[in-house]
Amino acid sequence: MKISSIGISLSRMIKEYLMRIILLITLALSGCASHIPTPEATVKAFYSFYLNAYVADNGADDLGSPQMQQYIARDTLAKLKDIHSIHEQEIISADYFTYSQDYAAEWIAALEVGGAEDYAGGKVLNVWLGIEEGKKSQLRDYLRLEDGRWKIYRVVSVSDGYEQNIFDDKAITAAKAYAETTPKSL
Repeated sequence: MKISSIGISLSRMIKEYLMRIILLITLALSGCASHIPTPEATVKAFYSFYLNAYVADNGADDLGSPQMQQYIARDTLAKLKDIHSIHEQEIISADYFTYSQDYAAEWIAALEVGGAEDYAGGKVLNVWLGIEEGKKSQLRDYLRLEDGRWKIYRVVSVSDGYEQNIFDDKAITAAKAYAETTPKSL
């Protein structure tokens, strides 16, 4: 049985054509998949935005701002808003995301973000913020996927071995009860 050279060429052309179609479909489908920034990129982008907004004091870092909603988990924002509404609360003693009372613009360039590791179905990574005298403060940020994006839901100060426990419902209830007994200043 002889196969003509035309039959082989036609068979080869069909194979090549099918391979090209499969390749195009694969490329098209991969283009449809949404790109999720890495946890590291998310944290770097958040702190780049947040530190500049914090220093500028322009309101962009308000808990209800679109930027904060982009980077911070909903329940974390809700807890922070609830706590900030309490008169004379002592649950948060410093800024939750920097663990500082203030921040200087010249320290922003020292920002470093470590590699993410798996933790409880999400990710955890270290963050180093520049502080006075060229030193650094180390934080640990915890992230989880929410609405198809990595979002920060918890921040701990590694340098101080301290966490502002914003998820302690008993402490929040006690702070609200105490606030009801204290005079509100204008």
